[in-house]
Amino acid sequence: MSDQFESISKFTTLHRKAIWKKILTSLRHHERRLLPLKALREILPGGEEHYRGVQVVPISKIIGSENRFADFDREFLPLNRKLKHRWARVNLLVEKDRPLPAVLLIKVGDFYFVRDGHHRISAARAGGREFVDAEVIEWPLTWQPEHYSSPEDFFHQVEEHLFKEKTGLPLRTSILGGYIELLHLIHCFQCSGCSNSESVMKECPGGIPWEEAVKGWFENCYQKAAQAIEESGLKKRFKKYTTTDLYLWVLSNVGALRKAACFVPSPKAKIKRKPQRFI
Repeated sequence: MSDQFESISKFTTLHRKAIWKKILTSLRHHERRLLPLKALREILPGGEEHYRGVQVVPISKIIGSENRFADFDREFLPLNRKLKHRWARVNLLVEKDRPLPAVLLIKVGDFYFVRDGHHRISAARAGGREFVDAEVIEWPLTWQPEHYSSPEDFFHQVEEHLFKEKTGLPLRTSILGGYIELLHLIHCFQCSGCSNSESVMKECPGGIPWEEAVKGWFENCYQKAAQAIEESGLKKRFKKYTTTDLYLWVLSNVGALRKAACFVPSPKAKIKRKPQRFI
């Protein structure tokens, strides 16, 4: 049996393992995906980058990717079958201890995201290696938590700190990316992309200042929707979610909800004709 065939067979085994783990963890509502770096860019100040040189990095601290987060899971098991031949070639080089270029990582807080070198990291981890040589570029944070339970919790706390610093609002969401989405909604209100901002625009013809946009969005958009959610009884059915979680969920699914509403007849609606019988 050739080395190349054995390497491809190894890929197939790892790919099958990755798919099964993805199915099982989705049933348990537990995330194993690589975090997308782009989604975190907005919590970073000024877009600064600092080159930190070549370092030895623990693979366990690499938890995301800049552009290939759908190709590998959190353990760098391959999810995409199209990677088979390239992965097998890289794996052969790793197994034979051939020299390979250092991977390129972005460091944010205590964690790393891959810019280049996904296959090398995957093959190294599959071979039992715990560290990898990497060129490191750091994206600095102005604040980071001292205590956290997971990478998701780390970045969620960073988001929450940024949101409260910018708005002062006492809202709480458990969704990673939720605070960034709330900031987008306030910005939309500020830029007159929201129909509820018309009254505030009349008071601020020169443009809505950020503080007024925060206040206007909270009073005209969020509070009304939150009241409707509270009165609907959704909180009783989904007890582990906050009102803000449900608010964001409704907004992201409003199109589907409108379509679904078409199939729910009003209590006052009258059926004009009987359904046709085919039997």
